Amino acid sequence: MLDFMRSRVQSVWTKGLFLVIASVFVFFGIGSFGDDAQVQVVATVDDEPITVREFQRAYRNVEAGYREQYKEQFTPELARQMNLRQQTLDQLITARLFAREARRLGFRASDEEVRREIAANPAFEGFGSFSTDRYRRLLRALRLTPQEFEEQQRDSLVLQRFQRFIESSIRATDFEVDKLYEFEQEQVNLEFVRIASEDLVDSVTVDEQGLTDFYENHKETFRIPERVRFSYVTYDPVDFESEVSVSEDEVQEYYDTHKDDLFTEEKQVRARHILFSVSENDSDEAKADIRTTALGVLERARGDEDFASLAEEFSEDEGTAEQGGDLGFFGRGRMVEPFEEAAFSLDVGQISDLVETTFGFHVIKVDEVRPAEVRPLEDVADQVTETLLERESLRLAEDRARTDRQTIGDGVRLAELAESAGLDAQETPLVAPGETIPGLGERPTLVQAAFGQEPGQISQPLQVDDAWFLISLEERAPSRIPDFGDVQSEVERRYRSEQAETLAEQRADALFTKLQETRDLASLARAEDLPVEETGPFTRAGGYVPKIGNLPALKTAAFRLNADNRVPSQTYVWGGNAYVVAFKEYIPADAEQLEQRREELRESLVQQKRTEALREFEKYLKKQAQIEYNQANLLGTS
Repeated sequence: MLDFMRSRVQSVWTKGLFLVIASVFVFFGIGSFGDDAQVQVVATVDDEPITVREFQRAYRNVEAGYREQYKEQFTPELARQMNLRQQTLDQLITARLFAREARRLGFRASDEEVRREIAANPAFEGFGSFSTDRYRRLLRALRLTPQEFEEQQRDSLVLQRFQRFIESSIRATDFEVDKLYEFEQEQVNLEFVRIASEDLVDSVTVDEQGLTDFYENHKETFRIPERVRFSYVTYDPVDFESEVSVSEDEVQEYYDTHKDDLFTEEKQVRARHILFSVSENDSDEAKADIRTTALGVLERARGDEDFASLAEEFSEDEGTAEQGGDLGFFGRGRMVEPFEEAAFSLDVGQISDLVETTFGFHVIKVDEVRPAEVRPLEDVADQVTETLLERESLRLAEDRARTDRQTIGDGVRLAELAESAGLDAQETPLVAPGETIPGLGERPTLVQAAFGQEPGQISQPLQVDDAWFLISLEERAPSRIPDFGDVQSEVERRYRSEQAETLAEQRADALFTKLQETRDLASLARAEDLPVEETGPFTRAGGYVPKIGNLPALKTAAFRLNADNRVPSQTYVWGGNAYVVAFKEYIPADAEQLEQRREELRESLVQQKRTEALREFEKYLKKQAQIEYNQANLLGTS
């Protein structure tokens, strides 16, 4: 049982596997749509193909998600390090297996249920209701037919039911909750002595032979990475703005296309509320008393009394009570559902009935309503014009870069191309991956492209942020190990540091040997003129031990110590320091807090067990299936 708890608590819990699978269905699609029987595949699951088309659609969406998360830090190199292509394919395979198993067990979704699901999707709303035109336009942007999307929605509904079916039998007993709480909340405090290597650096004896031997044994650590020097020409869209003209028809077309998603302001309300807080630990009797109080204030609010004054007197929302309960303007999706439904159903000046949410009871008054409205073209014309200007300037910059690249002859250098085009060619110093380029900053796309070139070769146009570039490799400096004389000072610095760490460990080991006999760290420390410190109480969470460092092994050992077994079996080293530690005290979990958190912990444990169940079920399905990969097609997709 404890092993299970340890593995659960010490893991970094991600969202449930089913959320990943559901996103695959909703955004990527499953199954092969279309009539092309000769389509290429990246994998087969029991002879059912996963097509290149499916994979490309999936990968584009996964890549877009990571790009939105990491911004400019998301590079092709990072995608490779994350093995993003294989991740995407594994998700598609898992989705295929779960969908097939759900259908085998009889899970279905009717046409009417699919229609309701699509109609309820806010992405397809226009002026508060489902818009067929918006629906079809968005699907065209996703390169999906209505039939494909509807089948994806059907699969998504089936999977949701399948998920609920799997989860429905999963429970967490009081015993499991008690053990989880104990495991999470019990604490240990250690006392320790630190032997700092930096205090021993000056005592290290340095001789020429020792440095030479150190250099020979650590040559690879002194290796200088491969670097490249390249020239580049920038095609900045700003330089092309004078060539762009935006017509009224183009502004109108852009406005009409994006009226719903960019230029429509949703309905908003400005409301006040009076909150009467209810805790999940309140008894039914206490909850009834709070409700009675709330009803009394509601009656006064509907009388002649000032709502803001009542909110200041009675509301338990600390963030708004002093402002008379004023929540300001908010749109849909900002508040919990019961509160939102009540607020958006009220007219100006109207006061709601008592509304119950997870926070307690609310009395709501609407002060102002901003109806949904489309911003007129005249209000946004300048914004649209600027957007079209930037977009067209970027396109012209790309066209110019491509034209220049296509018209050059063999053997023409980039500097010559730039001169003939009236542009300036710049040149970088030698740079390695991860290093910055003077005047440009970090541009991993350009550096990576330069590493893939031959000297004198001019690249195809490369887009980096909001500009286009042509680059040409000028020099490639191979990776090399420098001569001893060139790095002698650095060799000596590292040698002293390493030897000092060895001395610190030796001193700590000697102290530890005595500690095993005496069990009295304080007396031993005084004899060595070393201070004794305390970590302070800490829990099992993570691997970091306060005031010492990230030492999971020490943290594990600490919770095996007690008053009778005060000393662990070894010393520990972190950050160049050696540590001798001993048990100080054990702080048990607070039993009173357990009862307050019992249901929260139960829900957390249930979610962990559900995720584990889905993972195990995924492993089972993959073990039963025959899965074949086509790595050539996978690597060839883009």
